[in-house]
Order: sequence, then C-alpha cells, then structure tokens
Amino acid sequence: MSANFVRALAVKSFDVPDRKRHPEKAEVDLVTVDDFSVARLILEPGWRWSESAKPMEKTDTCQHNHLGYCISGTLEVETADGVRSTIHANDTYTLPPGHDEWVVGSEPFIAVEFLGAASFGRPSHGLHARI
Repeated sequence: MSANFVRALAVKSFDVPDRKRHPEKAEVDLVTVDDFSVARLILEPGWRWSESAKPMEKTDTCQHNHLGYCISGTLEVETADGVRSTIHANDTYTLPPGHDEWVVGSEPFIAVEFLGAASFGRPSHGLHARI
C-alpha cells in the first residue's frame, strides 16, 4: 500500500470548483487540494451507470474505484458477480471496479468522493485510457 502525505495547507469550496462536468443526468464538481482530487457527485433520478455513463466510458461495467460519503439520496450497486448493496444518506462506501449503479427513488444521490473522483464523467476510450 502506498503512503499519502499532505504537504501543504489547502482549502477549496465546491461553490467554486476547479472543474465542473455535466455527463448525462449528473453533475460533477471537482476540487484539487494539495495532490488530492475530491468530487461532489449529484446523480439525478433515473441515472444509471449502464445507461448514462457506459456509452462514454466504453466498458461493460464501471471500472473506477470509489471511496465516498453519501450526503443524501439512495444508490443501488451491483457487482459483476451479482453482489448487491444499497447506499443511503450518512453511509460511507467503497466500490471496486466491475459494477453497475443506479439512483433509487425521486431524490438525487449526492455524495462526496475521495477516490475515483478525478476521472468520473470524463470521456475516455476504455480502461487503458485511464491508466
């Protein structure tokens, strides 16, 4: 496991993100503090990775690692081998590569992600484009 070190004091607000992306039915606000990217995800009702992101990602399942904290809403996740879990407000979560995910209900899923944030919502050309 690699060690991460914070080298400088840094404070940024999602009110003024460094980058903003608007993939289908989603909003991604990115800030970079020191060498770390953090994202606020807002996934609208009806958003599903396999329908909204798969055409842009060009992979069969989401290949991102995720480490996050859910602020509000509900997200259902299913791994490629059929394991399912539900993420609710105040849950922390990790998701390995190889999953589908979708918003449940009529409320947006809002989360802050600390891993997987920098590349989410960015057009790619398959897994090898992100390595």
